[in-house]
Amino acid sequence: MKLQSQVMNVRQVALLFVILGVLFYQLLAVWVSVSSALEFYYAHLGMILTILSLDLIFSLKGNSRAPRVWKRTLLLVALICAILPTVYFYLNVNAIELRQPFITNTDLVAGIALIVSVLILSWYIWGKILTSLMVLAIAYFFFGNLFPQPFTFSPPDVQTIVSYLTGMGGARGLLWGIPLSANTLFLIIVFGGLLKGTRILEMFNEVGKFLMSITRGGVCYSAVFASSAIGMVTGQAVANIALSGSMTIPSMQQRGLSAEQAGAVEVVASLGSQLIPPIMGLGGFLMAVNLGIPYVQVAAAAVIPAILFVATLLVAVRFMVHATPSVMRIKEPVDSGRIFWILPSFLVAFSTLIVLLYFRYSPGYAAFWAILLVIGLSFCRPKRHRPSLRELISGTSYGVVSACQLALILAGIGLIVQVLITTGAGFDLGRVTMQAAGGHVVLGLILGMVLCIFVGMGLPTPAAYALLAIIMIPFLIDLGVTPIVAHFFGFYFAIFSAVTPPVAVGVMTATRISGGSFYGTASRCLKLSTMCVLIPYSFVAFPALLEFPHVSGAAVVVSVALLLATAGWGAAIFGVFVAAIGIPERLLALLAPICYLLMLSTQNLWFGLFPPVSIAGLFVANRYRDAQRLRASQVSGPNIPPKHLTSTCKDSIGGKS
Repeated sequence: MKLQSQVMNVRQVALLFVILGVLFYQLLAVWVSVSSALEFYYAHLGMILTILSLDLIFSLKGNSRAPRVWKRTLLLVALICAILPTVYFYLNVNAIELRQPFITNTDLVAGIALIVSVLILSWYIWGKILTSLMVLAIAYFFFGNLFPQPFTFSPPDVQTIVSYLTGMGGARGLLWGIPLSANTLFLIIVFGGLLKGTRILEMFNEVGKFLMSITRGGVCYSAVFASSAIGMVTGQAVANIALSGSMTIPSMQQRGLSAEQAGAVEVVASLGSQLIPPIMGLGGFLMAVNLGIPYVQVAAAAVIPAILFVATLLVAVRFMVHATPSVMRIKEPVDSGRIFWILPSFLVAFSTLIVLLYFRYSPGYAAFWAILLVIGLSFCRPKRHRPSLRELISGTSYGVVSACQLALILAGIGLIVQVLITTGAGFDLGRVTMQAAGGHVVLGLILGMVLCIFVGMGLPTPAAYALLAIIMIPFLIDLGVTPIVAHFFGFYFAIFSAVTPPVAVGVMTATRISGGSFYGTASRCLKLSTMCVLIPYSFVAFPALLEFPHVSGAAVVVSVALLLATAGWGAAIFGVFVAAIGIPERLLALLAPICYLLMLSTQNLWFGLFPPVSIAGLFVANRYRDAQRLRASQVSGPNIPPKHLTSTCKDSIGGKS
């Protein structure tokens, strides 16, 4: 056992040296041109594949039942197929660029080996669905002539196909998204990992305790803010659920929420984190590339929709908490010193990142200074609030591995995107789907939503959005939707595919932490996110929502109407407003979301007046019922149960509190 522990320690140290070496290379590339563009991209691809291979190999457990030989063998094949081809391409990139697509047999073998490495690692890290799509895309490139019209395609020779798929001569195929990882996102995601390593995530737990002492369910609101803040930097919903959910989900369960409720709050908050500027995860940068505009414009357009997402989620969470009698207002001891000393390091580092991005410095440059500040300021705290060396190393390793996993997504979807573009299959698939809309914008949007969720099911959000940018979004533009609105519409529904059964990878991750049921958690996600789903339709009907910093009167009216519609929806499905409500009040509450839908479908702002009227009527009805309860208690005695503990207040799905 002691020898086995020593072996594991040696493996961890070896992996740590590789991780730190890659991080140093990326930090150096911010200041110095270390190589030509294609050399840099092949080096970056080789390094991320090497780290992921080693991480998987070293994480295999060597207990009484040894890991299966085939699994270790496949990972070793992936490691070899990562290192040797990328070194070969790095050393011969100029010669290959001149002779492609008429490549040599050595080029061909190296290209195939690199594709094999990406496929193996994608299978282990991102699952069967993404890998299967990659395999099907490659097969279609080779055998497109066997498909019926309109998808028939005359494939070129093997050398041409492999040269396209492996990026020989340009940033395409496997290299399609690598510039985005190498130049933009890698260091930002490392910064996100350091938010855990410098104890900032723990600080949000103290904020939750403080909120719990002043309002019921304060820990839920803290979880929303923490997951949003961390998730928009890590850039991947599933990774964020695993990171922040490991702390927020048990915290919510300990304070009265069921396993399914706690998991749902974390999942929906992590989904929304990908919509929040200034980072927006990977999707915002992909959108800027697809639109051909500066990223700052994309981030500015996302401000109002992001605020609406968080606000509607908070309103929905408020109703869920109020309908759960087991969640009480609890006064817990709060470590105010932890908040006082840790919060400034987060605010300064994060503000620096935002300001530098706003002034259009490169994301790598902005992340460099954010990393430096968050580490440096963490050592300016008193000793008991400083992170240990082990915590810093753990946070750095987590950030680097997460960045490598997102880079692997970009390499994988690069294969699919290249096939869809070169063969025209993406255009054909979108055209066939959108023909059913018959030129009607509303029907086209509904079909687009269904296609977004179907395509994105089981895929990471960046992969889903990249496919939609080829398959569906161009046809929304043809229907008259402006380009930036069409891209935001597709991106929003790409994130919701992570909670759509039967796959729902975000829900699966949350249930592993909470111990709750899969469909119970998914149903509660649906209840919390229903009104959030209306946000994309809102900015299609009223593009003024995407015109920040210019805030028009229409944007204000739509925003207020949406929040009131959310309040009505929450009251209707959870059966509670100020107190428990009956069927008549629920029907009255439903008028708010119904009128909001009418406002969107007719694009008539006058319908925005009805949600306030509906909510005001609900408030009056609630007060009238309170007065009746009071009179009844005066007549029959004080044995009436408190209004917040009535049976109609319980969570309506499954009756589980």
